[in-house]
Amino acid sequence: MSISQEIKSRLDLVEIVEEYLPLRKSGSSYSGFCPFHPNTRTPAFVVFPESQTWRCFGACAEGGDVFSFVMKKEGWDFKEALRHLAERAGVELTPLSPRQQARQEVEDRLALLLDAAADYFHQLMLYAPQAEKARAYVADRQLSEETLATFRVGFALDSWDACRTHFLGQGYVLDELLEAGLLSKNDERGTTYDRFRDRLMIPIQDVSGRTVGFGARTLAPDGIPKYLNSPQTTLFDKSRLLFGLDTARRHIREARQAVIVEGYMDVMQAHQHGFRNVVAQMGTALTEPQLALLKRTTKRFVLALDADEAGAQATLRSLEVARQALDREAEVGGFDPRGLIRHEGRLQADIRIVTLPAGRDPDQIIRDDPGRWPALVAEARPVVAYVIDTYVGALDPGDAKAKTEAAAKILPLIGDVADPVEREHYRQHLARALGVDDRALRKMQASERPARGGPARSGARPVDPHAGKTGRPPSGKPRFELGKLFLTEQREIHYLRQVLGRPHLLSEVDDSLRRQEQPAISESDFGVAEDRMLFGRLRGLVYAGGFAGLDDLSAGLDHSSAQRLAYLLDDAVETSLAGRVGPTTETADSLALSMLNCRAETIRQQMNDLKQLMSQPDREQHAEVLATIGQMQARLLAIDRARAAMLTLNRRRSEERRALRPG
Repeated sequence: MSISQEIKSRLDLVEIVEEYLPLRKSGSSYSGFCPFHPNTRTPAFVVFPESQTWRCFGACAEGGDVFSFVMKKEGWDFKEALRHLAERAGVELTPLSPRQQARQEVEDRLALLLDAAADYFHQLMLYAPQAEKARAYVADRQLSEETLATFRVGFALDSWDACRTHFLGQGYVLDELLEAGLLSKNDERGTTYDRFRDRLMIPIQDVSGRTVGFGARTLAPDGIPKYLNSPQTTLFDKSRLLFGLDTARRHIREARQAVIVEGYMDVMQAHQHGFRNVVAQMGTALTEPQLALLKRTTKRFVLALDADEAGAQATLRSLEVARQALDREAEVGGFDPRGLIRHEGRLQADIRIVTLPAGRDPDQIIRDDPGRWPALVAEARPVVAYVIDTYVGALDPGDAKAKTEAAAKILPLIGDVADPVEREHYRQHLARALGVDDRALRKMQASERPARGGPARSGARPVDPHAGKTGRPPSGKPRFELGKLFLTEQREIHYLRQVLGRPHLLSEVDDSLRRQEQPAISESDFGVAEDRMLFGRLRGLVYAGGFAGLDDLSAGLDHSSAQRLAYLLDDAVETSLAGRVGPTTETADSLALSMLNCRAETIRQQMNDLKQLMSQPDREQHAEVLATIGQMQARLLAIDRARAAMLTLNRRRSEERRALRPG
């Protein structure tokens, strides 16, 4: 993460803008009169809190982030804006340590490889003849083309070396493919082979949008395992990931709750039908790091359990296992109510449970009767109430011993509740459910020795050491996740590294774009403030014929930009990149294609922001928004045509080279 990105993550653009002009909240956005041109009739200036961007629909027709706003409003250059915003955000302008920079390099390299793999599998899914059964499978699951594109669903060929051969041909090495989890190794033979074969490939992204691994579903009726995930890697730790969170965050914030399901298909089907506050827990017991990720956006979580897992016998087993785990940190498989209560107390969250109809998963329910899903979610109950009603409801009301056993199982769960008022409420709830006097339960609970390591009974909820009274970090500023998708930024970084190493590529990429009637690369193609500044300076030097070396570029740079330039020019990265570059014309075309992909993704993100405005009552603004969306759709269409032409040209060149090979 660059210094400017760290600054943006600590500041709220709405708060900054409101120091210059009054804003009015409308839906999920804020609007006001643009400070950059005269306008008094219709508020044409809109701030989007989720993406931390702004846009003017009036005479300016411009937009950007917090850096571009203060630079334009104050007339500052980047260095002045950086100094001002860093001080405000409490960010020290100090360089990364060599160890931190090396770690960032490794992670970025792996994520870039995994993103390339996601594109590779997705293209196979769309066009490979061998993927026909995969296409039939997703058609049977009623997943739309838009959903498949949004989640980049792919297909791995039924081959032991297709993926390996493809990426070795792209210049990657075996160690990288192994470290990314794309290959497996036979230690006895010392050979490597594709980890994913003949499977539906579902890319898994972290909260910032980086592709960190895959979930792969077998397409064979008797295939084992049904789902094969990426192995544990530097980036992939399924206990700290939630599938779909990168696209669900805004919708979770709007709905004020997150719904947690078990399957990838459940999430994709939910998002397709408009229920976009749904994420999946990656097939593991729900963990505190996963809930901590969600807590940045909401404090209310709804777990959708299937009927078998949530049944009375399963609940009894989970309570018994948890009761025997005296250290209370043991892994409890399946539905772990005591673990959830501990998470709830430590995170100051509200966790609720909903049981799905027997034999039905969210995917089936939403496909067959979409209106039933929100009704089921609305029935979710707190964990303790859920356990009491589920377990006690299955007892024989005349069986006194069964009631005693139920009380012995459930009272420790109630004792784990941090808040004393809630504990008393649930104890009375249990007494009513069992049909016994509350005093009997008090005596029973008092006679039990507290388990080792149990929570203090002071009733005080744990305090997050990183949060103040408002839940904000010590600086007092709200933390916002960056809206820029990781893949887009990595493509921009790759382009910069290439043209910094060989500046002549800059004009060749521009020529390649112009041949497809696309504009040349400009500062607006970059999402990171330092990258915009560095590219603008490099472009000016190259086209003026004044670029004699990197000293020309680095002269007089501010600290943040100098650090970013050092990151882009890291020797290890340059060395590895230098060995994988093909002929210059191909490289220019490849870079042009990559930057077109960036433009397309950026436009899609901007369109998503704009579509939020259509639900607002300002009809005059609707016309302006629709016109802007129409212009963006036309740009997307032109980009798609240009990409198709470039891909066709690249395939033709590859075929010509193969034809010229001897033998």
